[in-house]
Amino acid sequence: PPSKAASAQAGDAAPSRPPPPRALDLWPVDAPSEVLEVVARDRDGADRDAVVLQNGFVHLVGFVPMDVQQRIIDTLREIGVTEQGFATEQFDGIKVSTNVNRMYMGLHWNTMSKTWEAKRGNIDGSPVAELPKMFKEMYEEAVKRANRELTKGPNKKRKLTPFAEGRLPSLGVANFYAPDGTMQIHQDTQESKASKDAGCVVMGICIGGACEFSYSNDAPGGDKKPKVVRLESGDVYLFGGESRLLWHGVTRILPRTSPPSLRLIPGRLNVTLRVN
Repeated sequence: PPSKAASAQAGDAAPSRPPPPRALDLWPVDAPSEVLEVVARDRDGADRDAVVLQNGFVHLVGFVPMDVQQRIIDTLREIGVTEQGFATEQFDGIKVSTNVNRMYMGLHWNTMSKTWEAKRGNIDGSPVAELPKMFKEMYEEAVKRANRELTKGPNKKRKLTPFAEGRLPSLGVANFYAPDGTMQIHQDTQESKASKDAGCVVMGICIGGACEFSYSNDAPGGDKKPKVVRLESGDVYLFGGESRLLWHGVTRILPRTSPPSLRLIPGRLNVTLRVN
């Protein structure tokens, strides 16, 4: 058997690796206490749950019930604490994100090859986490709800174009913003030409802290400033058709706006669903 001295020398020659960074856990240490919630919204006096911001861009206000919001948190947390889970990605080749943790489902965006892959080729080669079925069902339901708004009443007279139906998302991107997190204004251009040409909807699910969501048809740096819409927990936004290449980003997370009954650490959770 090797001597103690030899064992010590072997240990010195092969220093131990630093432990991997701790996975992001969406649950706080303490569960929220039961509270009576009254959520107030400023809807400019209109009793609406769907707002057409422009042709091809729809805001579904409060579309996701509170119990489903918690189910989404729990589902993403289960994946998020694994090796396939959340990781810090400041630049993905498209945009800069500050204090944002990201997780891919269905397909993984390889920042080196600039392609969607079934494996995490630029990280460890392991299979990407599956996109839970619940997100595909929510996507289908939200597109139909948005189309009802696009084709009725005043919007029918505006001759707005309804979203293409029948296509389900092939991938999901979960972004968790710390309370000071931001995302640079950008376009979602990574998907296939066929998907973009068809105007397939990009859908975002908002949970936790409210945010200021900036959007524009024009690239940044021009004379026109982006418009801003406030997105709150439970809201869903969809852009497709003429607005498929909408410029969009997150300017800031608004403090103390997360529903207190949600079991979620401070910040904002967003899930983007796309068709590749």
